[in-house]
Amino acid sequence: MDVSEAITSRRSIGRVTHEPVPRETVEAILESAIHAPNHKITEPWRFHVFAGKGRGELAKARAEVARIMAGEEREDEELVKGRISRERKKAFRAPVVIAVISKAGRDEVETVENYAACSAAVQNMQLTAHSLGLGAMWRTGPVAYHEHMREFFGLEEGDRIVAYLYVGYPDLSETRRRREPFEQMTTWHEG
Repeated sequence: MDVSEAITSRRSIGRVTHEPVPRETVEAILESAIHAPNHKITEPWRFHVFAGKGRGELAKARAEVARIMAGEEREDEELVKGRISRERKKAFRAPVVIAVISKAGRDEVETVENYAACSAAVQNMQLTAHSLGLGAMWRTGPVAYHEHMREFFGLEEGDRIVAYLYVGYPDLSETRRRREPFEQMTTWHEG
């Protein structure tokens, strides 16, 4: 697939089949990530791949965060059970979930640049998945940023979760997305 076609036709795919994605295919997606631009060649990305039964580890961590957050918000017991169940299920919404972590830099500027590089890496991953006939969806949300998830992933000071990338074979028809023309968001500064 031509890169321009991949960019304009890629969509976030929220519904995928349960068909396993071959490890070699996941490795191709990860390989594309490490070719993202990164200032000073810091290579700040780290990946955690959850596939098959391994998704249970992520489900357990997500459920624990839901339990903690529900307790902090003083939800009643019935609501807590539902919240925990929903969070647990999110780990199984695709056959592969890739958590992308950005390592802290040596200073604040490098930390921001590292995060930007990891975001570019996630875009490479999405484009590669799309070119291989897979669907992918980049998600985070409050649970991703909770201290318990930081501990789960062994994050150090300044490290950040950038994405949970859900990957699988699409289970819906392809649609075109609507975007505003770039001209509406562009100011030209010419000599």
